[in-house]
Amino acid sequence: MHYSSEIPQRINLRLSEHLINAGIDFFWLLNRGYNRRSALDAVTARWGLSRVERLALYRTVFDLVTSFARRGKLRECREGMLAVDGFNVLSTIQSALLGDTLLLASDGFVRDLAATIRKVRVNPLLYTSLHILLMYVCRVVQPKELVIVFDSQVSRSGEFALLAEKLLKRLGLKGTALADARADSYLIQLRGEYVIATSDSVLIDRVDVVDDLGGRVASLIARERVIELGEAILSGVRKVAKDLAERV
Repeated sequence: MHYSSEIPQRINLRLSEHLINAGIDFFWLLNRGYNRRSALDAVTARWGLSRVERLALYRTVFDLVTSFARRGKLRECREGMLAVDGFNVLSTIQSALLGDTLLLASDGFVRDLAATIRKVRVNPLLYTSLHILLMYVCRVVQPKELVIVFDSQVSRSGEFALLAEKLLKRLGLKGTALADARADSYLIQLRGEYVIATSDSVLIDRVDVVDDLGGRVASLIARERVIELGEAILSGVRKVAKDLAERV
């Protein structure tokens, strides 16, 4: 199989007071019931956020109800039935290999900043990410059964799924890998029976139990690149609330 030789662009973000203050404003607006997109537009304009800073807040900051609900679904799958949101999980691992900035969000999930910055491409680094993932799954998770679902809209995803299935067999893992045009729907149908490995917000909200598998593997690869932006913003919110209470 021939891979694209294009080297992905590295994504860097600095944790600044400017970004934290913008995140505090975004958090307050979300908790007051403002539309997520409109609130982010307002905060972006107010603080003059860059494209990457805006994406960081979108991927990291959620209202309290959403954050706590998602944290309640987080489980580390061990020796159970595991279904993996293929490109979502591999994107996070690939970002760690590239040395990208990774973000620990207010809902407890580690997310990359690749969305809208670069497209998912089947390349040697993605294959390396897959190999690392499956080695970790084989040695640590040891699932009873493993299903990896790739979005078939990504070019060469079918061939990539076949390679993933060969790796499964080589490592002695019971399961399958496939490409599907409605990958999210496929994974949602497995809820209840399987733990779903993803950091995708839509999937997290629609399934019962979630493993941040990509975040765990990425943190092992490049822990120093993980910024706890969600906690920094929540700490800022608590400080603001305390200051206001003292003034009353």
